[in-house]
Amino acid sequence: MVRLILIAILFSLSLCVSAQNGELLPELLKSYPSASPSQAVDKMNEFVARLETKRAGKTDEEFLSLLFRDSHRRFFKKYEPYTQFSQVFENGQYDCLSATSFLSVVLEKFDFEYRIIETNYHIFIVINTSAGEVLIESTDRMNGLVTEPKEIDSRINSYRLNEFYISMAPTNKDFYKFNLNLFQEVEPRQLPGLLYFNQAVIAFNNNDLVDCALRLTQSKSIYESPRTAEFALILVKSVLVSNLDDDLKKDLIRPFAKYLVASASAVASR
Repeated sequence: MVRLILIAILFSLSLCVSAQNGELLPELLKSYPSASPSQAVDKMNEFVARLETKRAGKTDEEFLSLLFRDSHRRFFKKYEPYTQFSQVFENGQYDCLSATSFLSVVLEKFDFEYRIIETNYHIFIVINTSAGEVLIESTDRMNGLVTEPKEIDSRINSYRLNEFYISMAPTNKDFYKFNLNLFQEVEPRQLPGLLYFNQAVIAFNNNDLVDCALRLTQSKSIYESPRTAEFALILVKSVLVSNLDDDLKKDLIRPFAKYLVASASAVASR
């Protein structure tokens, strides 16, 4: 079985987002079972309240620097690929997707306008401030908050080179490289879809095709990206050659039928 590596996860439209209906936090927590979701909510509310006491007198850049620093000090303790959102609160584990999700909740609380940008294997945030744009790379504890325009451009150009993330992967494993070149914006309410996508990848890597199909179905119901179609075809092929019951195979494949049709049409048109 091909092993997939997705650290998580698009910049084509000039879309800015700000606080909308305050429902982002519960939707993120819903994406992965938590021993105590109410405790996670309490921790987030306490964190936001502490930041509010320090907001006065600070420029946007100064406040974002404080937010970034305190997020790492209080929550982002240990980098772990495929970390789910609730784990940030439970054990301090984080990756670029779970940390970006966390920061998005806080940015909405303080009415910042921001863009979430996804590449094949990464995700980061660009925030609009009174002094210009600020880029936050959540997994770079030391230098992850960037304010200089030239450095921001340099960072963004490096994120476009998806080979960089592939080169960081362990050499003792086989990794699937998507036939895509994603660099596109994601709306905050689509973040749970990416979290479900990563869960589907985990299930696939554990050879649990049933759970993989379930998670991928949940993912595409929230956010259907080009990676969804490609992964769906990989899943379908794996299901077809598996030892699963034929009726179960049909049930697992059915939600992804349109991708099979699209793939067949693309091949026929060549």
